[in-house]
Amino acid sequence: MRVLKTILIILIFSKSICHAQQNNTVQKYKLSGFINKKIPVELNISISNQLILGDIRYLSTRSKQPIKIIGRVENQNQYSLHEFERDGNISGIIDAKLKNNKLEGKWYATKSDTSYAITLTLKTTQNLKQDIVSRLKPDQLAGEYAYQYGEKGYQGNITIKKISGNTYSYDIGSVTHDPGRNIADASGKAILKNNQLIIQVNKSCKFKVKFYNGFLVISQEGPYTLNDCEFGFNATLEGTYLKIK
Repeated sequence: MRVLKTILIILIFSKSICHAQQNNTVQKYKLSGFINKKIPVELNISISNQLILGDIRYLSTRSKQPIKIIGRVENQNQYSLHEFERDGNISGIIDAKLKNNKLEGKWYATKSDTSYAITLTLKTTQNLKQDIVSRLKPDQLAGEYAYQYGEKGYQGNITIKKISGNTYSYDIGSVTHDPGRNIADASGKAILKNNQLIIQVNKSCKFKVKFYNGFLVISQEGPYTLNDCEFGFNATLEGTYLKIK
């Protein structure tokens, strides 16, 4: 059940972000409250259409350092938020609904099956006219990107290098949940267009890579299934990858 849930999170999360369209209105929220009724947290997020960017701070820790949040808004104000550490590890997932100035739902650990109730209260809100995702220059795209749902969960890594002009090379690999890890991988060259690359695995399998400031999102293209890609069982290239180098 845990493996199936992780697969659904990766697929739905990547598709939702990749298909989100930016508009000129940005909503900024500041919320505070508790996980498990005793862990104080503060959440600061900005939302443009479905895309959510921001940070969360655990106020009972000594450093209170902000942890990067990347997420999406689904139907009926359902929020799916991923906590990204600097190395691309996703330390926690928040699945909650915003209603009556409260964000209520569940916080899930990625290292285990642990989950706790989370209740946050909206403190401030602003409507701004600005993009929350900065436009990138072509020379800012190259680097190494990764994600990891804990040590035993799904993991992926992609290296992007600029060859010349708008031509880039990619080398990507990902694995499923342990203990029986299956592999999805691809390498090749692609032309950058509209801040996107296309990974062509074979004639019946391709993925779109969309670049954002500090991360990228990979989603499967076309009316195909993962079976067409000839990867290992349940393996996929899809996901949200944080830039780590």
